[in-house]
Amino acid sequence: MDGTIALTTDFELECFVKLFGKTKNFYKQFFGPSLKDLLKNIYPNYSDAKINLMAHQWDKLYKRTLITKNWIPEKSKIILKELKKKYMLGIITSTTQRPTLLTLRDLYSLFNFVLCADQYKLHKPNPESLNIIIKQYKLKPNNIIYVGDNINDIKFGKNAKTKTIAKVDILYTKQQLQKYRPNLIINNLGELKCLL
Repeated sequence: MDGTIALTTDFELECFVKLFGKTKNFYKQFFGPSLKDLLKNIYPNYSDAKINLMAHQWDKLYKRTLITKNWIPEKSKIILKELKKKYMLGIITSTTQRPTLLTLRDLYSLFNFVLCADQYKLHKPNPESLNIIIKQYKLKPNNIIYVGDNINDIKFGKNAKTKTIAKVDILYTKQQLQKYRPNLIINNLGELKCLL
């Protein structure tokens, strides 16, 4: 969701800088996992209690600011509505449920499923959550296209044996994404018109 449908990545980085110092570029290298896993990767010597406190502080700032703006471009909303006419749509995100609902708002109903970080155990690139969806909806992996903005998304789709589309966001350049060999690289969701 973040960085793919919603243009929230820069805002998320700002939250880290505001709360914990350092620079956006420092935090970029850690993006991909869920918030607590991300914080554990940054601060491996911190106790679980300290990580939980930091996650709570970040989540509070994030949610408070999230509701002040619409983070999904109109062009993205249009293409999603067009894709919905032809495809089953779903989201598997490393964001927890409450911020996901605040971000998607009226678009939530477009998706057959929305699986958030606090609803599954093993996170990307482990394919467990996607495999659960595949089993639940009796899908064939080679009929699925997983779209994401992170190298973990590409690995996630490949680990579940789906096709992958990488969307360029501020975390990775097109050249960096190409190294992981997605089936397609796009600059914005509007380019998914090729699927219609």
